[in-house]
Amino acid sequence: MELLELEANDIRVVGIHGRDGIGKTTLAKIIYDKICLRFDACSFLAEIEQTTQQPGGVRYLQTKLIFDILKKEYEVASAFKGVRYLKEIFRKIKVLIVLDDVERESLLKDFVGAKLDWFGPGSRIIVTSKEGRVFQDFVARGLAHIYNVILMDVNVAFNILWQHAIGIGKSDKLRPYVKIEKSDELRPYVKIVIKIVKAAKGLPLFLKVFGSFLHGKGLEDWVKFKNLIQQFQEDPQKILRIFYDALDQQQKQMYLDIACFPPDVDYGIASCMWHHYVDPRGAIGVLRDRCLITMEKEKIGMHSMLRCLARKIIREGFHDPGTGVGLYLPAIAEDTNEGKKGTDHLNTEEAGFDIPPNTTFLSLGDANIGGHFADALMNVRWLHWQGCPRDAINIHLEKNENLVILDLSWSKVTESWEGWKRIKMERLTVLNLTGCVDLLVTPSFSCCPNLELLILERCSRLVHLDPSINDLTLLVTLNLKSCSELSMLPVEMAGMNALKELLIDGTAIRELPESIGKLVRLQILSATNCFSLARIPGSVCGLEALSELAMDDGKILELPESLGNLHQLSRLSLRDCRGLRKLPESIRKLGYSLKELDISGTGISRLLNSTISLYNLRVLKMDSCFLREFPDYIEDLISLEEIHASWCRSLQGVIPPSVSRLHCLKELRLRGTRISSITQEIWYMHRLETLDLLHCDLLQELPTLCPPGLSNLYVNPDLKQKMLELSENSSWWHLLQ
Repeated sequence: MELLELEANDIRVVGIHGRDGIGKTTLAKIIYDKICLRFDACSFLAEIEQTTQQPGGVRYLQTKLIFDILKKEYEVASAFKGVRYLKEIFRKIKVLIVLDDVERESLLKDFVGAKLDWFGPGSRIIVTSKEGRVFQDFVARGLAHIYNVILMDVNVAFNILWQHAIGIGKSDKLRPYVKIEKSDELRPYVKIVIKIVKAAKGLPLFLKVFGSFLHGKGLEDWVKFKNLIQQFQEDPQKILRIFYDALDQQQKQMYLDIACFPPDVDYGIASCMWHHYVDPRGAIGVLRDRCLITMEKEKIGMHSMLRCLARKIIREGFHDPGTGVGLYLPAIAEDTNEGKKGTDHLNTEEAGFDIPPNTTFLSLGDANIGGHFADALMNVRWLHWQGCPRDAINIHLEKNENLVILDLSWSKVTESWEGWKRIKMERLTVLNLTGCVDLLVTPSFSCCPNLELLILERCSRLVHLDPSINDLTLLVTLNLKSCSELSMLPVEMAGMNALKELLIDGTAIRELPESIGKLVRLQILSATNCFSLARIPGSVCGLEALSELAMDDGKILELPESLGNLHQLSRLSLRDCRGLRKLPESIRKLGYSLKELDISGTGISRLLNSTISLYNLRVLKMDSCFLREFPDYIEDLISLEEIHASWCRSLQGVIPPSVSRLHCLKELRLRGTRISSITQEIWYMHRLETLDLLHCDLLQELPTLCPPGLSNLYVNPDLKQKMLELSENSSWWHLLQ
C-alpha cells in the first residue's frame, strides 16, 4: 500500500515479485478488492502468460481490458490497433489494472505502453511476475516500484496448514498454534506440522495442498507423509507428484485433462469431456478440496506449478506407454523430434509430428493436420483448434465417433468451410465459434443434432442464423453475445424447447419474437447493451422457469404489466434503460422470488408502494437515478444486504433512522449524493461491513458511534482529517487512519 501511494497523482506500476507458489496472485487479489472503489474503472487480467500462448491471446486480453473499463464491447482487430485505441480512450480515466503472471517485458508494454502515458492521472498498474527483469526498464526510469514477496512467517504458515488439515471453516476463529500445542491430544500432530511447515519453505501453495491432503487422515499417515516430504523437500516436482499418485484413476485423468485445457475454462464445457464418467462433479470436488485446482464462478483454474507437473507426466506418457497414464493421454500434439507443442504455423505432416492414438484432448493452434493422422484422431473428444486455417482441407475426422467438443474460436472458418463435411459431429455437444469474424451466416446445424452448447460470441459480422437452429431440440445454451451485426432472431424458436440460456448481449436485435414465450425451460434471458431493443413481448411473462432477466442499456419505455407472473424471477436488471419511468404494479407478486433489482440509470424517481412486498430482496441498485429520498417503508425490506444509491444527485438531506432496522445490511453505498447527515442509529447495524460516503460534499460529520462490524469506510479526505483531529478515542479511528 505504501508503494502504491494512492493519494499521489502520478501514474505508476507496482510489481509484485517472487518465486512460484509464494502467493503473488493472492496478494494482488486482496489489494485489488481493497482499493478498487477508489478508481473510475478496474480490470483484473489473470494468467496472462498462459493466455497469450493461445492464438489471439493478446487480442482477447486487450478486448477484455477495454470491456472492463468502458463496460462495452470493442473488438481489437490486432495488437497494434489495440494499443492505439487504448491510448486514445484511457487518458482521462483513473484506472486500476492488475496484470497477473507477466513473464516478458514486451507483454507488459502491450498493455500499459512504454511510457505509461495511456492512462489518466492517479492510475495504478499492479503486475505479478517471477521474472524481475520484466520491471527493470520501468524501474530505471522511475515509473515502477517493486514489492518482493518474502517467505511466510512460521506462525502464519503453521496456522494456514493447520486450518486446511483440521478443516476449520473460514468463518471459524483460528487458534494460534501456541495454544493448540498445550492440548495433549493434538501435541503429536503439532510436532509433525512444525516439521512439514519447514519443508514447505513458506510457500502458501504447498501449505494449502499439504494441509488438504492430511485432512481426515490418522496420525500414522501424518508420520508417513512427513517422512516423504522431508525426503523430497529439495525437489518441488517430486513433492507434488505425491498428491497426484494419491488420486484414483478417474481423478488423475481429469487432473491431466485440466492441465491441458485453456486457462479458466468453463466447467459446463469441460464437463462434456467426462460425460462417460460415473461422478465427474464428485471428482472435481476432490481435486478442489485437495487444492489441486480452483473453482470460482464455475471457472476451473490451476496453479502454474501444478500445471507444469501434469504436463511433465503427460510427456513421460508419450515416450513410455507403460506408465500409469499410458492408457489415457489427454495431450497436446507433440513434435517427436523436439518435444514442442504444435502451435506454430505449420503442417503437422511435413513437420514430423506424432499424435498418440489415445489422445482425447488435442490443441492445434494454427497447425494443419495431415491426412495420415486419421487413425490417430479416432479417440479425440475435444478438438481445440483456435486459429484453424481457412484452407484446412486435409483434416479427416469422418470416422471419429467420440468428438463431443469442437472449438474453432478465433479462426477463419466460414459457412462454406470444407471441414464441416470432413468432421463427424453427430455426437457433438459443444460448438465454439467465438471470434470467427469471417462468418456471415452460420452453417447448417443438421450435422450436429445433439448440440447442447452453441457459442457464436463476438462473430462481429454475423447477420443470419440458419433456420436449422430451430431443430436443435437438445440445445441448452445459445450464446450470441457481441454479434453486433445480428438484428433478428429466428421467427420460430419453439423447436429449441430445452433452451435454458439465451444470451444476446451486444447484438443489434430490435425485437424478440413472440415464439420466445414457448421456451418453457428458459431460465436466463440476457439482453444487455442491445441498444436497438425497444420492447419486451408479453409472451416473455409466460416463461415460468425464468430466473434472470437483464435488459441493460435498452430503449425500453415500459415493462409488460404481467411481469409479476414470472414467479421464479430472482434477478431483474434494467440498468441504464433511460426511457423507463416506472415499474409495473404487478412486481409485488415477486415477493417470494426477487433477490436482486437493478434500476440504476433509469428515469425512475421513486419506488412504488408495490415494492414493499419484496421482502426477499437482497440487493437493491439505484445508482444514478432521480431518487429524491428513501421510501418510508425501506425498513420492511427486511432481507436487504446491499443498497447502492451512488450518484443519485437528487438524493439529499438525512438518511432516515428506519435504515438502521435493516439488520441484514452489509453494504450501504451513497457515493456522490447530497446527503448531509447520517442517522445516529446506524450503530445498530451490526452486520454493516461497507459504508461508501465518498464525494458526499455536504456531509460534515459522522455519527458518534461506528457500526461494530464496519471494515470498509470511504469518505472525503477533508472529513477524514477532521474526524482524526477530533479525538483518538473515536470509534471510527481504526477506519480513518
